[in-house]
Amino acid sequence: MKTTVIFLLSLLLAQVVSAYDLAQHLWRERLLILIAPSTEDPGLQQQRRVVAARRDAVIDRDLRVLELAGEAGVRDGEPLDTTEVASLRARFAVGENTRLLILIGLDGGTKRRASLDTDLAEVFRQVDAMPMRRADIRAKKAAGIPVTEP
Repeated sequence: MKTTVIFLLSLLLAQVVSAYDLAQHLWRERLLILIAPSTEDPGLQQQRRVVAARRDAVIDRDLRVLELAGEAGVRDGEPLDTTEVASLRARFAVGENTRLLILIGLDGGTKRRASLDTDLAEVFRQVDAMPMRRADIRAKKAAGIPVTEP
């Protein structure tokens, strides 16, 4: 009980001190948030490998990748402050032992909450079906710019 109260108070304090500003991504980039209990989580490590191997698909879909692992976090490989991590965990209502993948659209809305083990090709297909992405694909094809497959 005491640990829970302390955790909740720290989340509230974190929001006041240094909340992560999701608005900085609004209408510019989608977010792929990977959440695990620790950096050693096999699902998180697997998703990292896929993101690295499919960097072209991630970039083509204007995705920024955030990882929340325990109290640590990174955005595109750059560390987040622990208070930013706490505010993101509070914003998405995820606990310390959560294993989750969250996709946030350009409009800032949550488009998918799924298991951390979700195949990223499914996520790429979902993004490709979004109206703004379809318009982007048409524009790129008209300009002769290659589009990555899921």
